[in-house]
Amino acid sequence: MKARSKPTEKRERSVFSTIFISVLVILAVEVTLLIGSIAVSRVPQQLDRNAEDILAKQVENRSSYLGDFLVQAQNLGDMPNRINEKTEALLTSGQISKDTLGQSSASSEPLLEAIADDLVTQLRSSSMTGVFVVLNTCDLDARKTNGRLPGIYLRDLDPDAAASERNEDLMLSFAPAGIVKSMRISTDSCWQPALDYEELDDFVYQPFMTAYQDGGKLLMAQYGRWTTSPYVLPGDKREAIAYAQPLILPDGTVYGVVGVELLCSYLEEQLPLTELQNDGTGAYLLAVTTDEKPVGSIPLQPVTFSTQDRSLKSAQSIVMQDSSAAGTIVVNKTKYFACAEPLTLYDRNAPCSNEHWLLLGIVPNSTLYKISNDMQSLLLVAIVLTLGVGLVCSYLVSRGLAHPIRQLSDEVAAIQDKRTEIPKLSRTGIREIDGFSTAITQLSQDILDTSTKFLRIMDMASIELGGYEIREDSDKVFVTDNFFSMLGMQDANPNDVTRERFEMLMEELVLQNESFSLQDGGCVFTIPQKDGSERFVMLRITSEDEVQVGLVEDVTAATLERRRIEHERDYDVLTGLYNRRAFDARAKKLFRMPEKLGHAALLMMDMDNLKHINDTFGHDWGDRYINLAGQCFAQTLPQNTICARMSGDEFIVLFYGYDRRDEIRQVLNRLSEAIKERTALLPNGDTMRISISGGIAWYPENGRDLATLKKYADFAMYQVKHESKGEMGEFDIGAYNQEVYAAQLRREFLQMLRENGADYHFQPIFSAHTGRVAAYEALMRVKMQLLNSPLTVMKLAREMDKLYEVERLTAFKATSTFVMMQNRGRLHRNTKLFLNSIASSSLTDEDVAEFKAQFAELLNNLVIEITEEEEIDREALERKRRAMGDQGALALDDWGSGYSNSNSLLELSPDYIKVDITIICDIDTDADKQQLVKDIVEYAHGRGMKIVAEGIETEAELRKVIELGVDLLQGYFLAKPAASPSEIAPQALSVIRWMNR
Repeated sequence: MKARSKPTEKRERSVFSTIFISVLVILAVEVTLLIGSIAVSRVPQQLDRNAEDILAKQVENRSSYLGDFLVQAQNLGDMPNRINEKTEALLTSGQISKDTLGQSSASSEPLLEAIADDLVTQLRSSSMTGVFVVLNTCDLDARKTNGRLPGIYLRDLDPDAAASERNEDLMLSFAPAGIVKSMRISTDSCWQPALDYEELDDFVYQPFMTAYQDGGKLLMAQYGRWTTSPYVLPGDKREAIAYAQPLILPDGTVYGVVGVELLCSYLEEQLPLTELQNDGTGAYLLAVTTDEKPVGSIPLQPVTFSTQDRSLKSAQSIVMQDSSAAGTIVVNKTKYFACAEPLTLYDRNAPCSNEHWLLLGIVPNSTLYKISNDMQSLLLVAIVLTLGVGLVCSYLVSRGLAHPIRQLSDEVAAIQDKRTEIPKLSRTGIREIDGFSTAITQLSQDILDTSTKFLRIMDMASIELGGYEIREDSDKVFVTDNFFSMLGMQDANPNDVTRERFEMLMEELVLQNESFSLQDGGCVFTIPQKDGSERFVMLRITSEDEVQVGLVEDVTAATLERRRIEHERDYDVLTGLYNRRAFDARAKKLFRMPEKLGHAALLMMDMDNLKHINDTFGHDWGDRYINLAGQCFAQTLPQNTICARMSGDEFIVLFYGYDRRDEIRQVLNRLSEAIKERTALLPNGDTMRISISGGIAWYPENGRDLATLKKYADFAMYQVKHESKGEMGEFDIGAYNQEVYAAQLRREFLQMLRENGADYHFQPIFSAHTGRVAAYEALMRVKMQLLNSPLTVMKLAREMDKLYEVERLTAFKATSTFVMMQNRGRLHRNTKLFLNSIASSSLTDEDVAEFKAQFAELLNNLVIEITEEEEIDREALERKRRAMGDQGALALDDWGSGYSNSNSLLELSPDYIKVDITIICDIDTDADKQQLVKDIVEYAHGRGMKIVAEGIETEAELRKVIELGVDLLQGYFLAKPAASPSEIAPQALSVIRWMNR
């Protein structure tokens, strides 16, 4: 016995935790709403965006100014042209030579002296810190000696100051000594007479060699280029960048470079940090990149920094991430936000147009986003304070609300074991809780009164009842006084029963007494009585929450009555054997246990002479005959057998639990002998032996389920009854399959008739004189799963008396198909239709009228073809003639085979005679066949009939039948039947034309 399982318990919580958690949930929702509102408003992100936009605008304004400043610096005016003019004049006068111009100061001094004033003028007219010219006429890559180049490098360290009339504010960084004397300008501390170009090749080498290698094809300004990294003159500490362009004569000779210098310190003054508004932590960066990508990581070559941060100035290369307009730069693990603006310094087609100049405003992320970061920190502090204060308040409120409820709970728990007393609960001061405690007190009083009344009712009831109650929170079990006595435990004391003692007694009950379960969950125990009788007690157990209640009820009378009813339900009254219902129930249960079923056999039996006995001696003697057979089965069959009477004279037996089939056969032989030995004494004094026919199906050879074995055993039984009554035969799968195949054929045949499932193909019939199509013969085609032969269709039609249905199907379906194919242009018009007709069948007058109404235009071209597969029915033939009237024609099919050729020909008097294929085959080599055809041709032509040679398959046969005078031709050699038949074969057409030439 098992108690009903308790429902899944929910996890319990105290009142304090319930209130506290609820308040915490409210607090969490409030904080979540606060955080959500901040997140939705996106105030920090908006502040960050504003800071970025301000920085971007500042960089944009400064880049516009700087771009104009550098472009103006690139404009050397007409100075390069004036230098060219003076160079050409000196070359013409022979004072200088192209070959020696760049080799020494002496060879170039006339030119340098001539252009010195132009350089001073250019420096004074621009805001640059220097101007220079360097002379050279040879390939610098091939120059291996004398690495010093003559030239002039003139500087003004304060271009914004007022110019001195004596040029006292100017200095020469390098120039020949003679030039220094003639110009009367002081020299710089790093003065040299010539320039070592290998040390400063960026502003000399790149523009010169670009023009030199290009042959000076472009204008001088188009070769102009800014240096992409700062340089320092030998002996000097001041960094500078320079713009230089080559000097090119009209003949394309490149003989030097001219340009301007911009000190990095002066350039930084053009990029003031104060306008970035970042407390001096940001910087301006002038940089160059050759990367064409608009987005992604961009490598930058720093040109100069305007910053107070030394770590930025020490950076040799920088990569800006995210995009080309704004992104992130990391220097020494510090992240900077950078805004970049391009500077357009070169023409798109210039040789150095791949060098892109950018001005970047750089500010540390911590500085740029300081306002939003401070605001977020303030919000975080506010949220934390809100959570802290909320937690403390939630705790205090929850504790104050839970205290009176907890006090009431402790009082209820204290009086729980005193079930006979009415609880007295203190007041809490809370209206709802005090009302609840009052209701508990009143409910306890009502339950006590109800329990007392119920026990009195149980004592007065006519049916003996008992029960018990188990509570999870108590070790005691309450039982009624008669509970243990009803279960046959007379020695058990119902007073003061512990749970452990109760469970031990119930286990003894289950082990020592038989029981069976009920569908509704109860359990009935069989309790032996001292007088030898049995008492049936039903135990029902129910569980709800933490209480289990059991009820015992004396159901002896109901159980005995139910058993009597079940016996009448399951057993046959006449034989005492199982009936059909009981057999099926027990057999199905066995089939669910294959290991117990083992090797088995199902025997279906039918009594052979029961009808004769009932008709001769009455049904009472028939019942005795059935009872005698039942006694024989009950006395002969072994234990591992289920035997039942299925119906009036049918019995069924299941043999199970055997290892081999031979063991079952031995039992079947003994049963057959016992049946043959049993005799019945008839009222007339004669004795009659029991005769039973049986069929056997084997498990698992023939089937693994009861329904299959029943079907096979029943089939085997009826085979025995039809072949040899009084015997037992085993199931034969071959015979069964043949019967199933035949049944399936019959079903498909009937399905074909119901659904008009036959199709019709057409084989052309050609004129023997012209080769044209004269007619078509409609041939049935059936394509079902098993039924696919017209011969089988005719065989089934005769067996099942469905010849008329086939006749009607052919008449209507073949004709409608013929008309449809003609309308589609797939059959020749004005041709005849040979329609096969069964000689012994004809359409009714109603069908004839419908046919004529539906195919009125076709009646004149219709030829009814009478088959000779059976003897002609004269009455049916006469009805066919009347139906046709003057329209249509008759044809005798398969002449030369079948029934009475001569008689059929005389009775039918057809318009067409179709000579059978057996005569046409090999007619070209068989003289007898030739004579038959010759005679029938002569007979037919003399009476206005036409001869059709069917089954022509060779050219020789075709030639011979044309020679013998047939009128129409049909066969595979000419054209095969098809849904849409082809034209006559070219070879056959040639033969016809040749024979009729």
